[in-house]
Amino acid sequence: MSKLLSARCLCRTALVVLFSVTFASVGLWMHSKTLLDVTRGVPPESLNETSFLRHEAEFEKQDHLLTVKPSSRASSFADEVRALAKALPERKIVLTTTNSGFLDFTQNMLLSIQRVGIHPEVVVICEDTTTYKTLRLNDSYGVHVLKPPNAIPEAGEALSFGVHDYVTFINNRPKYTHEFIKQGFEVFFIDSDTFWFNDPFPYFKGDQYDVAFMRDYRRVFNAGVGFYRPTNRTEYFLRFWIWILETQPKHRQDQHVLNYLLSSKLNAGIKVRSLSFQVFPTGKILYDWDHEVCRNVTKKTTFFHAAFIPNHDNKKKVFDICKIWLLN
Repeated sequence: MSKLLSARCLCRTALVVLFSVTFASVGLWMHSKTLLDVTRGVPPESLNETSFLRHEAEFEKQDHLLTVKPSSRASSFADEVRALAKALPERKIVLTTTNSGFLDFTQNMLLSIQRVGIHPEVVVICEDTTTYKTLRLNDSYGVHVLKPPNAIPEAGEALSFGVHDYVTFINNRPKYTHEFIKQGFEVFFIDSDTFWFNDPFPYFKGDQYDVAFMRDYRRVFNAGVGFYRPTNRTEYFLRFWIWILETQPKHRQDQHVLNYLLSSKLNAGIKVRSLSFQVFPTGKILYDWDHEVCRNVTKKTTFFHAAFIPNHDNKKKVFDICKIWLLN
């Protein structure tokens, strides 16, 4: 019995060492962006995937460094998510965020889902009170509407890519996703500037991966479209991603941090599936700027994300030209 206890203590100690080194490396990266080998000097058994999963629950008691203490308002939002989770019939949702500036794109996206003929549970998180009231009063879309604790009371504008408020807005994406992953949901997170041609869920079948992301380039993932399975690795990865976003000295975009983590040894062994450019195209693939025409739309085209198309008006123009703007 004493040998068994000794082995457990050794594993716990090794795991604490691993996370301590990880935190230190992230701190250095935030100041210098230097990639570190966090596995150097750590016992091999502590890096074993089975050992990591077995002891993660026990480590929860010690990982206060990784978890930013929630405020009472954040706790109330978590309570809203838990209440909604109890009411939903299945553990799979489509999750998106919006504000008044992109409410029309959100409504257009919801219409495209209806046109496909499937009826997923859609949760819309409204970043301003005006949008929240609008969607709550209009039940024709059949969505579940939530308002985060930091929602602004007035109508929010359509933010330009890269500006401070835009980065703040999109950096909530992993936090919202994490709340539902904790409740055991499969989460298909999508930005509002998207359009459904066909049912995307067949592309998410299988259990040989933790997350599936759309791509901007061959090795650059897009944080605006991702399917998350509720695995231990996914939950840990999201917590780590959120922790970096909330503790870094510089205001970094969530997608930059995502790609850094996935390309480094800080990813906890998370298994990533890349979504096909042909099936999940971006604006760079679907739209020809020189000739102002849609292209590459085939029977396989399933889901479009208007990445690479700057600002609201240009996105709307592309949707009109491609005949995928469904609002009157």
